Formats: sequence, structure tokens, C-alpha cells
Amino acid sequence: MRATNGTYLRRCGGVVAWLAAALLTGATAVAGAEPAPLRIGVAQVPAAADVPAARLYTQDGFDLDLAAEIGRRLGRKVELVAIGEAPAGALADGRIDLAVALPEATETTSNPEWLPSGYRSGLTVAMRTDTDIRSWDDLAGRKLCVVASNARARRLVRDSGAQEIVQPVPALALMKVRTGECDAAVHDEVVLRRLFGEAEWKKFSATLPARAPISLAVALPPGSPLAGELRPLVASFADSPYWDRKAGEWARNVALEVYLEQDAPDCH
Repeated sequence: MRATNGTYLRRCGGVVAWLAAALLTGATAVAGAEPAPLRIGVAQVPAAADVPAARLYTQDGFDLDLAAEIGRRLGRKVELVAIGEAPAGALADGRIDLAVALPEATETTSNPEWLPSGYRSGLTVAMRTDTDIRSWDDLAGRKLCVVASNARARRLVRDSGAQEIVQPVPALALMKVRTGECDAAVHDEVVLRRLFGEAEWKKFSATLPARAPISLAVALPPGSPLAGELRPLVASFADSPYWDRKAGEWARNVALEVYLEQDAPDCH
């Protein structure tokens, strides 16, 4: 039986609607596809720790924290890439999309765009308050604990003529000051000042004038498609309590880690 015009139109309308729905579903699936991870260069990537979560330690510096926060705010997964202290080459050859690094410590053969994050600190030491060390010159020949990943702190220790005692994380370096195995431990002044505010650190709060100040920054290759998003994002860190909060978290976490390591080993 020949279909009427109305029936034909209804059937065609159904087919068109089905095709439109299929196309929309396909477009939605494509639009909802997860973007590629952000490849962020940092000086060192910590090895995966095969230990319970209770034994994980706070790392030295804030490059890993800033990389993770950038990924979170952009809604992107992050793939960390170890690049040492020279991000320009890794940016130029496309191995990374951006870097979180220290501009003063990098090569100048290329011209990445540097975005200041607002974090700035010199290096200083934590010592017992009854120490006889009164100046950086007095550190010559003494035992100084330093974190393996902190290249600028290690250079400062060597330049001072001290004996370098390398530790994997800040808590273990600082613990050795409390046990007397190290005369001092070298870290960022910003976080040590916060640590000295903890009651149990009053007897270990002797320090020296800070040296070798740095400014943590984000580096982008010229013409990066991420520049439009990252410029205001990175600037927002400096205009917020972000770094004050991070320094406070560092101090509280490291103080607890030292306590658990030194005084309460059975709690692990």
C-alpha cells in the first residue's frame, strides 16, 4: 500500500532524528575524551616508594607541589619528567610542555618564557641553640645534612667547606640535627622559619642569615598554546595565600615526620 505523504514525512523525520542523535552522541564522546597529560619538567622525579602511606615523607622544595596544582586547576593529568636544572633544552625539543624550575640555575642558550610563581626563599640552616657556630665560615669542617635533590643547597654546603651528609628527604636531614649526627641541616629559610614556630623545635632553631635566594617559576617554550591559560593562573599563586599555606603545611608535616621517625618508631 502506497504510503501517504504524512507517513513518509514521519518516517523521514524519525530517520533524521536518529541520525542527529547519533551524530550528537559521537560529538559528545569526542568532546568528552580525556586530554593528553601535561608533561611538566622538574629537577628530579622521586622514585616510587614501596612503603606504606604512613612512611611517605614530605619532599624538598615545592616544584612537585606546583606542578600538581597546575594540573589540578587546568583539569589535566600530569606526567612529571626529570630534566635536571636545565629546562630550556627539554622545552626546545618538545619533551615537555612546561617546566617548574629556578631561572637562576638554568642555561641561557634558549629563551623560554618565565612566569614567576610568587615563591622566593634563600637557604639557611637549622641548628641546636647551644651551638658555637656563629657564621657561615664556622661551618667549615662541620657535618651538614642536606637533601639529595637540592642541588643549590649541596653546592652551598661544599662551598662552605663543610662535610656533606646527604639524606633523601628533609625529615631525615633534620632528625640528624636533633640526634647530634649533623651540626646543621640546610633548607629554605621560608619553611625553616615556620618549623621554628613549632614548640618542639625551639631548642633547634638557631640559624644563620639566608644565602642564595631563588624564585620558583614556570617556564614555557616561545609561542606555547598554554600561555594564555598559564599566565593568569601562575600569577594567581602570588596574589593568594597559597605559598603561606604550603609553608605551614610543610612545617607541620615535617615536624610530625621527624617525631615519628625519632621518638615513635612503633607508630609506623
